[in-house]
Amino acid sequence: MKIHHIAVQNFLGARTIDLPLTQPVTLLSGMNGTGKSSLRDAISFALTADLCRISKKGEAAALISEGATSARVFVQTDERDFEVTISKAGKITDGAAGTEPHAALPFVLDPSRLARLTDTERRGFLFGLLGIETSHKAIGERLTRKGLDEQKIAAVLPVLRAGFAAGEKHAKELASQARGAWKAVTGEAYGDKKAEGWQPAAVDVAGDPAKKAEHARAQVGECEVLIASLQQQIGAARAARQAFEAEAIRRERLRDQAKMADRIRDRLKTAEENVEACRAQLAAAGGGEDPRAPGSYLLRGLASVTAEFVAVADDVDPELTNRANAHLAEYRKLHGDPNTEPGDPARADEIRRGLQTAESGAANARRDLAAAEAAAAELSELEKTPLEARASVGDIEEQLRALTTKRDEWRADERKYREAAGDAERRAQQIEDAARHHADVQQWLAIADALSPDGIQAEMIAEALDPLNATLAEHAALAQWQPPRIGPDMLITVGGRAYSLCSESERWRADALIALTIAQLSGLRFVVLDRLDVLDATGREDALFWLSDLAEAGQIGTAIVLATLKSAPAAAALPAHIASHWIERGTLIATHTNQQALEAA
Repeated sequence: MKIHHIAVQNFLGARTIDLPLTQPVTLLSGMNGTGKSSLRDAISFALTADLCRISKKGEAAALISEGATSARVFVQTDERDFEVTISKAGKITDGAAGTEPHAALPFVLDPSRLARLTDTERRGFLFGLLGIETSHKAIGERLTRKGLDEQKIAAVLPVLRAGFAAGEKHAKELASQARGAWKAVTGEAYGDKKAEGWQPAAVDVAGDPAKKAEHARAQVGECEVLIASLQQQIGAARAARQAFEAEAIRRERLRDQAKMADRIRDRLKTAEENVEACRAQLAAAGGGEDPRAPGSYLLRGLASVTAEFVAVADDVDPELTNRANAHLAEYRKLHGDPNTEPGDPARADEIRRGLQTAESGAANARRDLAAAEAAAAELSELEKTPLEARASVGDIEEQLRALTTKRDEWRADERKYREAAGDAERRAQQIEDAARHHADVQQWLAIADALSPDGIQAEMIAEALDPLNATLAEHAALAQWQPPRIGPDMLITVGGRAYSLCSESERWRADALIALTIAQLSGLRFVVLDRLDVLDATGREDALFWLSDLAEAGQIGTAIVLATLKSAPAAAALPAHIASHWIERGTLIATHTNQQALEAA
């Protein structure tokens, strides 16, 4: 992929960039925060639809430069034009929408991307990059070349559509089933060494082995009946123990509740005394009548007249006099003497509140006392039947273990006697079946090993890594840098040292060599190298001359290099095939090339 022109308006920090690419290598430099990284993100956005600094398309408006109403990125290549716009509302219009970008593009746009992948992700990418055939048919052919059973290969092939890991897991499961079949034939736990050449032990038995086998079988049956009974007893004992514990807890709760009766009676007595005291205080305070209440004056007057009437009405109708006395008594109970002056309303209100509190306390005490007495009665009834200790579950479980051991011993005896009673043909069949299942185990394990990461996968990647590492070594020799290498385990090393242990400048060189190698092997012949300023002055010069040599050799079509510098490099100092541009405040303001320097001279 060769880029001819890049135009960016108002994308993050890149405000006005109109850049014809006249040389294979383009160096873009500027101070910090001038928009260089924004230009890199803009190119990635146009070529791959990568949202770079945001996670959702709905946030696309955040990519528009501050103060602008829209953004536009245009990249012209020798294959097609890429144009993406973002409206003020955040709507993205992508001319390449629906077109799948080249799988290697993210790795030449971001050279450190490969190093950030997991081993599995790195292996998957390199399989695709290097054209490694990973179809289930190709894997089956490799399994066949290893001399593995063709029927078993055919059985695992459909599962391989889901990947190596699924095939490996399936083969291990079938190996486990084969082990189980071997154990069913032999009555022993499977072992590789044990299974090789296994034969039933020859047993000499006194007497009739067939009758002894039948006797042992009968004993096994009796043991199993007893075992079933003990298992039921364990269940019943556990249920009884739970019921016992629940009943004990219930009685203890009732006992605690009943113990509170005397204390509650004391509380009730005190509460009732408080009620009587409050009523007396209310009567002393003016009868408890609220003079502010509607009809209070009228009610007091009627009560006063009734009192006078009763005092002089001894010879009036006794029934009428009794009724008047009853109403008057009720009034005096609630409000006091109707002929006394009303007391202080505020004091009466205070006494009423105290009375309500005392009455509430008395009611609560009566309720609690009733509950405590009911608990005592219930406890008394329950204690007529004493709790009985339950059988220990542990004792029954111990019996069960002993009986199970005995049953297994009888089973072993039965097997031993039957083997002694069997004829040569049956014994030969048992040996044959065991050998067949053992062979199945070995075959399935061999297939599982072949499908493991250290098997065919390692072979395939090792075969394909040779040209990749060879190209890396060639580029490293040309640049005079330590060569990076990717091993069969997918680990990246630089000069024999783990990538993660290298310095920042060493990692930058390794990433650049890997990106150029990916660009070459993928056919893209395009790369973006950011942060050239990680290298010192000599390192930057070496990198530019290396890129210039690659361009001259035709191994790269377009390389875009970004660097934070104090000033643009002098044109005369630039290698051939390199154009230098200076960016300031998001705007391209100067261009220098080696060719311009030659013409000026």
